Amino acid sequence: MPNEHPVRISGPDGAPPETAAIRLIALLPPGWRAALLECHDRTATLTLTVPDGVAAPAVDGTLDDILANPVLRGWSRS
Repeated sequence: MPNEHPVRISGPDGAPPETAAIRLIALLPPGWRAALLECHDRTATLTLTVPDGVAAPAVDGTLDDILANPVLRGWSRS
């Protein structure tokens, strides 16, 4: 059964959270899905659904790697 993980990202002032969320979703590994829950000011909240057997530390590490991508410069998990 897939596992769900809540994720909230924050970015710099004036950076559109909708764009950051789309970029994050586009960089997810195959088999991972995301649902955008809300965007406010400089934050985006999503729910990630990952394949069974992917542990929380692996999810966190993958998110950190994605957020290190230059297209998401200035964004971090919050």
